Amino acid sequence: MPAPLTLSNGGLPTIITTAISNLETVKQARNSISGATEPLDSISLLADILIRSLLLIQDVHSLQTLRVGEQIYHIMDLASRLGASMLVSAADNINRRSFGSTATTTPQEPQELEITPDNYVYGHLQTMKGQLQEAKDRLFELVRSVLVGVSGNPKDGFQVVKGDLVGVSKRVREVMGVEMSLFERLRGRIVGEGEGIIELDDADIEHLGLPRVSGDMVEQWRATVGVETGITQENEE
Repeated sequence: MPAPLTLSNGGLPTIITTAISNLETVKQARNSISGATEPLDSISLLADILIRSLLLIQDVHSLQTLRVGEQIYHIMDLASRLGASMLVSAADNINRRSFGSTATTTPQEPQELEITPDNYVYGHLQTMKGQLQEAKDRLFELVRSVLVGVSGNPKDGFQVVKGDLVGVSKRVREVMGVEMSLFERLRGRIVGEGEGIIELDDADIEHLGLPRVSGDMVEQWRATVGVETGITQENEE
């Protein structure tokens, strides 16, 4: 069982670097395999997308949450297994090409070097492509949900630093092609306000899953325990 992920002491940057290296291996191995154009082309495309996304996360510290880090660890492991499997297939291709170059080779034999849909390797590659797609989708969803620029607490309320959110959202949109959930939620207020702080209301806090102490919650508390404690609306007035 792998050691638990920690983000301290440079742990996540090392994981990101290793994940990128594993994805580069996947891309290189793809060039040595004949046949199986689909799913191999899709695997190579997904590897490219993930590499760009990981470089972004590496550069933007606010995106380096624990959940994002855990998903990157999963991608690192998945890419390692996929790369190893593809290198074996590539080596097998090279060996069979060497065999096919002998004097007894017939013109039809090179066709057998390609991985065809009826080959078990083809099915394995399809499965790995699906796993890589799921890993990419999960990473994108986790990045979308990062609450960039949010600070505060349930007692005093929560707020967002507009400049932080807008800057990171723009980069995520350019590199990953997705919109951050917090930016979508606050889009109207972002357009209408200048630089500064955006205060989150109870509806925002509930929508984003932040802990809250709302007016409704206070009234509910008063109704259930206020009489016993002596803290009531009338007393406060």
